[in-house]
Amino acid sequence: MMEYLPIEQHHLPGLAGAMMAAYAKAPWNENWTEERAMRRIRAILSNFQSAGMAAVKDGKVIGGVLGYVDPYAEEDFFFVSELFVMPEYQKKGYGKGLLLALEKELAAAGVHVTQLISIDDNLGFYHASGMGKDSVNVMFKRF
Repeated sequence: MMEYLPIEQHHLPGLAGAMMAAYAKAPWNENWTEERAMRRIRAILSNFQSAGMAAVKDGKVIGGVLGYVDPYAEEDFFFVSELFVMPEYQKKGYGKGLLLALEKELAAAGVHVTQLISIDDNLGFYHASGMGKDSVNVMFKRF
């Protein structure tokens, strides 16, 4: 049975494991350590009005969505910093379920806009989840 639960402290190790597994596969092929994954999750959850949902199937965390409130002039946005699902559970609706569960929690808190940064490979998923392209470009500089 799948549950979408607000993230609590006891979910963090499972979230780190799910994140490591998700990003180890294409298109990322990243080598996350548990320490770095936990650091990333803790960093996101230490932001102003941070929140997230854990996808828990049969007691095991298989994915998560994490972010924080980003206040703007006329309304608050929620910036999604991470959305991941373990590879064996991808393309089964769990990522979309995480976004929908998050939206329900956010709407109850008066936040009605989500934003995120995505690689091109995932644009189809986000479009299918009801998201559209913003007019903002992501700028980058390595120094």
